[in-house]
Amino acid sequence: MQPDPGAMAPVRVVVVDADDRVRESLARLLCIGHHIEVVGVAGGAESALDVVLSTDPDVVVVDPRLPEVDAGLAFIRRLRASAPGVRVLVLGGTETPQIEELSESSDGVVRKTFRSSDLLTAILGAGCSS
Repeated sequence: MQPDPGAMAPVRVVVVDADDRVRESLARLLCIGHHIEVVGVAGGAESALDVVLSTDPDVVVVDPRLPEVDAGLAFIRRLRASAPGVRVLVLGGTETPQIEELSESSDGVVRKTFRSSDLLTAILGAGCSS
């Protein structure tokens, strides 16, 4: 017997982006429906690590161009070391440096020119793989 998708727990997500407007917009978009629960947001690497450790999300959606020195690859490495079970989706633009390396160190890359359905599918896919 197949599990009822409506009965499945929502994928718990943390959104990490330095831009307040982007972060708030993503959180609002992801809260539509019952399949994703935004459990935290952060604007920088240090606050993101704190949020991840205190909320135990399934997926972290991160813009790797954070203002701190340890943005991008270094942040993802620290995130993986601190919360090895979390899945990481990089939200990158065409101008994102090290996009190939970010793709290899994350569980997926969604371009900032995404359709909302593309982002939702990527998050749900990553969350179900946990």
